[in-house]
Amino acid sequence: MKKLMYIGVPLFLIITGSIVFFLGINNSERNPAAKGTAAPPQVEAVGEATSPMAVDAVKDAHEILNGFVGWGGSKNFNFSSNANKFETLYKYIDLAILHAPKKSLETDLENAINALKKAQQNKDVQGLLVAHRILHDLDGYLNKDPLDGKVWGYTETVSGNARKALKYIQ
Repeated sequence: MKKLMYIGVPLFLIITGSIVFFLGINNSERNPAAKGTAAPPQVEAVGEATSPMAVDAVKDAHEILNGFVGWGGSKNFNFSSNANKFETLYKYIDLAILHAPKKSLETDLENAINALKKAQQNKDVQGLLVAHRILHDLDGYLNKDPLDGKVWGYTETVSGNARKALKYIQ
């Protein structure tokens, strides 16, 4: 499983970077005025002008948390046997923060990281559930996919307030 993570994460980043690079080239070919300029590429509009890299990173982080605690997995979650997966999870969330165009999205992602850190420190599955609910709502919103139709209400971006998340974090 470690080999898969060591190969999978860099491969994902290379593929995603290549897609973004080629999309930028195609944009400049359609717009001759853009050739030779140092202006940053425009971000693809998803939700509220969110970068595709942020959208994909949120989706991937959500999938990891689904594996941790989704569909009743929280009852049997073991921090020790999943310790190596946390590093990948943090990398995805950090990547999403790096490409988050809105302060509310960045704040929600930081709340997810803080919930994860507290959960790990205290070996508290409730923190994983909080982080999962944050990423679930963001994933559904950013990918314009209702997922299971449930909105947990843990995010500023989707629900207008993050009180439920902050209650756990603080």
